[in-house]
Amino acid sequence: MWVITKDSLYKKGITERSDVGISSRDYVEGSELPYRFRLLDDDRIIYYYGKSSTDDDFEPQDWGMWNAGVTMIQYYNPSLKQWETL
Repeated sequence: MWVITKDSLYKKGITERSDVGISSRDYVEGSELPYRFRLLDDDRIIYYYGKSSTDDDFEPQDWGMWNAGVTMIQYYNPSLKQWETL
């Protein structure tokens, strides 16, 4: 389960509507989503940030590919304090 929490494309004025709140079908508002992810393009430009119930879910990337041409998903590793590409 996942949800988009920040839309960098909208914030920069690239798109006319925000995708904040877009989520997986099984997402329930208020659900615990402990893992942070971000979606990037080939040039490593960050398009979206979100939260997920797992740290190995490619579903947000699949949505981002269709929606905006995203090609990469990274999850934040709090132990290493860095983003890791899946």
